[in-house]
Amino acid sequence: MAVSGAGQAWADDASPPAPPPMQEQPPPAPQAPPPPGFYGGYAAPAAGPKVLPWREGEPVPPGYHPETRVRKGLVISGAIVFGTVYLFTAIGGGDAVYRGSSGYAALFVPCVGPFLTLATTQQDDLETMGLVLDGLVQITGAALLLPGLLVPKTVLVRDDVSKPIVLPAPMAFGPSSAGLGLVGRF
Repeated sequence: MAVSGAGQAWADDASPPAPPPMQEQPPPAPQAPPPPGFYGGYAAPAAGPKVLPWREGEPVPPGYHPETRVRKGLVISGAIVFGTVYLFTAIGGGDAVYRGSSGYAALFVPCVGPFLTLATTQQDDLETMGLVLDGLVQITGAALLLPGLLVPKTVLVRDDVSKPIVLPAPMAFGPSSAGLGLVGRF
C-alpha cells in the first residue's frame, strides 16, 4: 500500500524521509521604538482626560501641565442673561426716547438704568415692577459674567492637547494684489 503525502510516496515498511536539518535563524534585529504618541504610523490614542480639575499644591501627574482658564459656565450664562435683557431694555429705552420721553434715556445705562428711570419718570405699578425686575435680572447676569471673566480657575491640561494659535501671514487676494491675513490652528 502506498501513502501519498505532498507528492511523495513510500511503502508501509519505509519510514518517511528525515526532515532537513534546521538552520539556526538569527534573532530579529531590534527595532527602534516609535516616537512618543505614535504606533504603526498612526497617532496613539491619548491616555487620560484632556482636562483635569486641580488645586494649587496638589501634585501634577506626568503628561499634564497647569493652565489658567476663564470659568466658561459663568461667562456663557452671565452673557446670555445680561445681554438678552439689556438688549431689549436698550431697544425699549431707545423707542421711548425717540417718541419724546427723555426720562427713559437712563435705560441705556447697564444694571442701574432701570432704577434711574424709576427716579426720573412717573409710571404705574406694573411698569414699576417691570423696571425693578429688569434691573435685578441685569444685575444677576452681570454678577455671573464678571466673576467668570475676572476669577479664572487653574486646571491640568494634557501635554498633547495643543493650544489654539493665530499668526499673521502674507496673502494674495488676486493675481496682482497682496495683503495680510491670519492663519491658525484650533
